[in-house]
Amino acid sequence: MMGDLKKRANFARVVNYVNNPKKARLIDSKDVRLDNNATIARSMQGQADDKPGRKLKNPVYHISLDFAHEDTHKLTDALMVEIAREYMQRMGIVNTQYIVSRHTDREHQHLHIVANRVDNDGNTISASNDRVRNVKICKALTREYGLHFSKGKMNVKRDRLRGKDKMKYQIYDAIKAALPHCNCWSDLCDRLAKQGIGVHFKLDRRNGNIVGVSFTKNEISFSGSRIDRSMSFYKLDGLFGSRIAEGMEWQPHMPDKGFDGWTSPTMQGIATDSRAADTFIGQPSSAGAETDSNGGNPAESGFNIVQVTIGTLMELCVQPHQAKVSSGGGGGGNESGWGENDNEKNKHKPRKMRR
Repeated sequence: MMGDLKKRANFARVVNYVNNPKKARLIDSKDVRLDNNATIARSMQGQADDKPGRKLKNPVYHISLDFAHEDTHKLTDALMVEIAREYMQRMGIVNTQYIVSRHTDREHQHLHIVANRVDNDGNTISASNDRVRNVKICKALTREYGLHFSKGKMNVKRDRLRGKDKMKYQIYDAIKAALPHCNCWSDLCDRLAKQGIGVHFKLDRRNGNIVGVSFTKNEISFSGSRIDRSMSFYKLDGLFGSRIAEGMEWQPHMPDKGFDGWTSPTMQGIATDSRAADTFIGQPSSAGAETDSNGGNPAESGFNIVQVTIGTLMELCVQPHQAKVSSGGGGGGNESGWGENDNEKNKHKPRKMRR
């Protein structure tokens, strides 16, 4: 059994999806009016709105529990209700409104829970470490109920996937197929670019360190760890021996007192690897980006994160045995693309605010 837990803002939208009569049937509920989906959503929204003090931005818990195909014969409605209630009890989702619907739109058996994060006393149900707790509790319940553990992503029915799930698995399959043929990040970026997948690195502006990687296709982005734990930046970087390109090693570019991430990335002067310019396929769409706890969309992560491509990143790399040479004074032979003198160059740099 596997659980997927999300927090959402709109009860009506989630209830309509979860309790769609064309593909689902309601098997359990508590403290909600069941006349129709509209009354279910209104009763939940009303309780959330009545919360004393500051309102919750995302008062909806939307949880799906997926079961292995081998367990189909034993999964009666009664057993599913028992497992759903035990799951909520252990997650601390108690004394609150909820509905449980069993879905029949996929080959594997699964259910959806919609629960109110504002309980019946007006208190907020804690979401602290809920993703970690979700994984532990699902594993424990799988063992205790004698259910089968999932055999991994390779057995997921690709033809039944839709939307972002379909895109995520396409990226997963592409990375999985490319890795045996890659010795460094540049190799991986090249192979993915041929399939329309862009690779973007996230740098911390404060210190120049790489803090994550994301993959983009058709303007939908996922962080590496969201696609699979084995595809986080640190896992892949370890696989490549911490090399951005063959014969190169990563060293943060630290002019003055911090990473010079405020300047616009350029593709000029990338002579270290002729393939670098071919590894960037568009900018990711913030509207379609997926995020997770290991680092989300840079647009939502605060001003300290900047996103760059492999080409820009390689401008910040140095050859292990070759130091970069400064041009010294502001002469006319500057190839940086800024201008012909230091004054022109400095106009493009951010000004430091005095405290």
